[in-house]
Amino acid sequence: MAEHVTGNDAPASESTVYVVDDDPALCDSVDWILESIGIRPVICHSADVFLDVYDGTHPACIVLDVRMPGMSGTRLQERINEFAPHVVIIFVSAHGDIRMSVSTLQKGAMDFLEKPYDPQRLLDAVQSGVERARTRFAEHAARVALREKLQGLTPRERQILALVVEGLPSQNIARKLGMSVKTVDVHRARIKSKTDSDSIGTFVRDLLRYGVEVPNEA
Repeated sequence: MAEHVTGNDAPASESTVYVVDDDPALCDSVDWILESIGIRPVICHSADVFLDVYDGTHPACIVLDVRMPGMSGTRLQERINEFAPHVVIIFVSAHGDIRMSVSTLQKGAMDFLEKPYDPQRLLDAVQSGVERARTRFAEHAARVALREKLQGLTPRERQILALVVEGLPSQNIARKLGMSVKTVDVHRARIKSKTDSDSIGTFVRDLLRYGVEVPNEA
């Protein structure tokens, strides 16, 4: 049986599939289909219930209805993008049209299925969504960790790091900031220590890999 929730009792899980729809029959149908491949979804009968049970701290794939009483699926997507952009959304709708599907996809949804949907297509979409959710969450966690490390640096250290990211060697940084090369190297050593990095190069590589910008506080 699916987990039906009305408050903060969603199960903790490495990766969770949520079904957010006010139609009990559709929820039962999706539940039956997903449990056939061993996925036990959490059923939320409104957007507000979902927001009560999900805090963004684990990977999530959502099968989300577009039209619901109260907050719509598209409005919920906007809210999710604000606090958990790593969440994977698969929209389902009996009222979908090309404009609506394009809009939701442009805002980050993975797929848009029309009701009545093909069960195999739903299974394929959810399985892909679960894998993508894990990847997105890992990348999101890495970005959060990198930003926290940046917050631990002084403004001068962030300024020097930003120039390192731009590819400038110590000599050029020293000339640009009007300081000695030795002073730049001291700052680089502190950056390495404070960020617990193997080297400045590996830290810069991670910043570039995850698209985290360093504020240049010149």
